[in-house]
Amino acid sequence: MKDQMNIILVDDNDIDIVVNTKLLKLANITDNIVSFNRCENALDWLAENHAQGGFKDNVILLDIQMPGTDGFQCLEKYTQLSEEVKISCRVFMLSSSIDRGDIERSEANVDVIKVLEKPLDVYLFKRLLAAESL
Repeated sequence: MKDQMNIILVDDNDIDIVVNTKLLKLANITDNIVSFNRCENALDWLAENHAQGGFKDNVILLDIQMPGTDGFQCLEKYTQLSEEVKISCRVFMLSSSIDRGDIERSEANVDVIKVLEKPLDVYLFKRLLAAESL
């Protein structure tokens, strides 16, 4: 699982990116981690990577609250990707928000597997990934 998975962190907070990257590596989930501060850059990278025969297992960790294009707007743009790209992806939303509306809206989206709280609980995340790959 470790070598075949690619994690794409999309978060406007550089500290969260550094912390989550370190946690993911320490938990031995994968060494293949890319990060983006903007949704558009992440989606462009994902489409290009797929076109070049990239990873077949892409896990997106998407922050809900971001300036510019927030997590929900990013999900709308995500739906415009080809089915081939979307089939290779699993999307988890990240939130430090206690806004129940944001959490319910995320959970209601068919492309979102689960909403995870910040800081990322990598052991819960690891269990969710294992359950999703069954």
